Amino acid sequence: MEILKLQPFYSERLWGGQKLKTLGFDIPADKKIGEAWIISAHENGMSYITTPGKYQGLSLKELFTKHTKLFGSGYSEYPLLVKIITANDYLSVQVHPDDNYALKHHQSLGKPESWYVLEAPKNSNLIYGHNAQSLEEFQELVTNQSWDKLLKKEPIQEGDFLYVPPGKVHAITPEVVIYELQRSSDITYRLYDYDRKDNHGNPRELHIQESLDNTKIPDTDHFMTANAQGNVFSSEYFSLSIVEAQNQNSFTCPEQADWLQITVIAGEGLINGVDFKKSQSAITINGIETLEISGTLKLLVSWIKK
Repeated sequence: MEILKLQPFYSERLWGGQKLKTLGFDIPADKKIGEAWIISAHENGMSYITTPGKYQGLSLKELFTKHTKLFGSGYSEYPLLVKIITANDYLSVQVHPDDNYALKHHQSLGKPESWYVLEAPKNSNLIYGHNAQSLEEFQELVTNQSWDKLLKKEPIQEGDFLYVPPGKVHAITPEVVIYELQRSSDITYRLYDYDRKDNHGNPRELHIQESLDNTKIPDTDHFMTANAQGNVFSSEYFSLSIVEAQNQNSFTCPEQADWLQITVIAGEGLINGVDFKKSQSAITINGIETLEISGTLKLLVSWIKK
């Protein structure tokens, strides 16, 4: 097993700022950066291998395409995407499609995603779900701009985990910092955007019909774990564990998988002899082994179960 570190892609956003710099990311000083795509093979934001050796300089997409055997078998494209999102303002209220809708309309994977809350001011909440009991009620509340009646708010604090399945209305709120683990898809339908305008003074595009096509009505169940620890989540799309070096000095994947994704969210130390510090991410290749950890590291490990 090898561990390959990655250079992230920084995404400029209307609601972005400079918060990522305080988290250890080397972002441009003159741009409103809202997202670091820290593990990504998506064309809209590519990660690159930084570990010295024969793979250095390759994009994650190139690595996966040209050296597919390093990742096992059964995947036609790199299936996961990991971001750190820092909201300087409200993100648009969104909904994402499932595989069937995304394939039919975009020739893409659908977009289930999940959030692990890295930072949250006191009394923070996220928009997570809706209150409509029928399509007619949903449409009426949207038409009347009755957002306070329509949208559910979920109180959150640092360390909480939430799963956002396709069809669930959601939005990240100001000053909240999120680790987002998702399928490798960039399809987002905006239901509401607080009447904001783009850099040219035009109202940002909404996708009302697509949102209606995809929103689950009544709302789906809440999938939230407060103060998440250990093996947090497992699904057909992705799985996630939280590892803290002061509590355990090794990590063995609890499910069969072909490779692991690693993101350090606090501290510094060694993982299988490789130096890591806060904000750094990596993938493993050539199978998976136990991760031997030393130092003060706190990391998030994700994978797809076989």
